[in-house]
Amino acid sequence: AADAGRAPWARLRLPALVAAGVAAVAVAVVLLIGGGGTTGPSFDQAAQLATAPPTAPAPASDASDARVVQAAVGGVKFPNYAYQWPRWKAVGERRDRVAGREAVSVTYRGPAGDVGYTIVGGAPLPEPSGARHVTAGGVRLAVVHQGATTLVTWRRGGHTCVLAGRGPGVERRLVRFATWA
Repeated sequence: AADAGRAPWARLRLPALVAAGVAAVAVAVVLLIGGGGTTGPSFDQAAQLATAPPTAPAPASDASDARVVQAAVGGVKFPNYAYQWPRWKAVGERRDRVAGREAVSVTYRGPAGDVGYTIVGGAPLPEPSGARHVTAGGVRLAVVHQGATTLVTWRRGGHTCVLAGRGPGVERRLVRFATWA
């Protein structure tokens, strides 16, 4: 009865609020400092960003070069896959900071589903353990499977690039996307 005149949010129990606050801070700390004692972001963090939903509209095609879109990290531009494959369009973008580094992701949508492409600024990230290596178009790629998700990573302009997708034939598509110039 003493709570009857209070606003609904004021009736929440203090322990529940404290627990929620502690959980939110823990997630933020892991994303910001990398967790696990590492000095930089991990491949797993980059992979999570490549599969995360976009938070902003898609970048527009670059007016000076239709082969790329208006998104880049450290001078490394994102491709405009629609230039080569008209049914694959950029549909969203997200910008994050992981362990103090810029990480930009562009999501592309095509007939076979979504593909996420993340570029992490700064020195290259360590490759994922257990990755299988392939060379295509003169580019050395590391391929790894995490559940239903296939990830392809490589270095471009001194930065780590990660492509992620799901579904049949996705590895072949990701290798093609990674090596398209």
